[in-house]
Amino acid sequence: MKTIIVKTQVEIDDLPEKFNEFTFIEIRASQRITVYKARENSSVEAWGNSSVVARGNSSVEARENSRVVAWGNSRVVARENSSVEAWENSSVVARENVGVHLQSDFASVILFMYSVCWVFSKKAKVEKKSDRANVIFVESLEGLDGWLEENAIDQSEKIILYKKVSKDFKTQEGTDNETLWGVGSIVTHKNWNPKNSECGEGKFHACSRPYFCDEFRNNNGDKYIAIEIKKDDLYAWPNPVYPHKIAFREGKVLYECDKFGKEIKP
Repeated sequence: MKTIIVKTQVEIDDLPEKFNEFTFIEIRASQRITVYKARENSSVEAWGNSSVVARGNSSVEARENSRVVAWGNSRVVARENSSVEAWENSSVVARENVGVHLQSDFASVILFMYSVCWVFSKKAKVEKKSDRANVIFVESLEGLDGWLEENAIDQSEKIILYKKVSKDFKTQEGTDNETLWGVGSIVTHKNWNPKNSECGEGKFHACSRPYFCDEFRNNNGDKYIAIEIKKDDLYAWPNPVYPHKIAFREGKVLYECDKFGKEIKP
């Protein structure tokens, strides 16, 4: 049996499709890594303080204080003090002191020992294998005020949200909706119509924290920016698929920042 330690996205992307001998792929990364697929004759494990996104039909075992976000048909086995967010058709088996946030009607969770599941979906499937496991049903707050409270943002006339842009501060590059987000500029949507759908045209999108923007774009050289937005220029969708994302009409680009919101000075 062989073990490969992965610390970057490039290292896991460069792994072969299959291994000649059974191989443990051990993730120990300070930055988030995405596992897109399951490789033959191997097992993926996240250790330490790793942060992993599981997509497609991939499978991840989370240990220690690692964090996994599961999408698609991915499967996660979580142990020790790890935490998991379950989306779409993903499945999670939680053991020991694991915490799970169940965000989808179609995801499923099995709880063992002292695990806890916070259920944010009305039709979610949670099975308890231990009387000591706990299920907490969370009632989401509605409207803009509810979105601000659930994302731990203070109520004020102007708030700071975040967006991810290209290395030259653009989004929707090469399309009719290409937009420049220069630091210090005020950017206004010309066709403000946010109510038709959560995604797509008719609005700009921002997130409550910079790292949530990674779900929507993740290209080489991308930057995070902080944007000041008037509360009256925000629109929160009812029953959102992406609870950390919100629509806005106009905002002022304040500065470039890191994935945790700290300003990066020129």
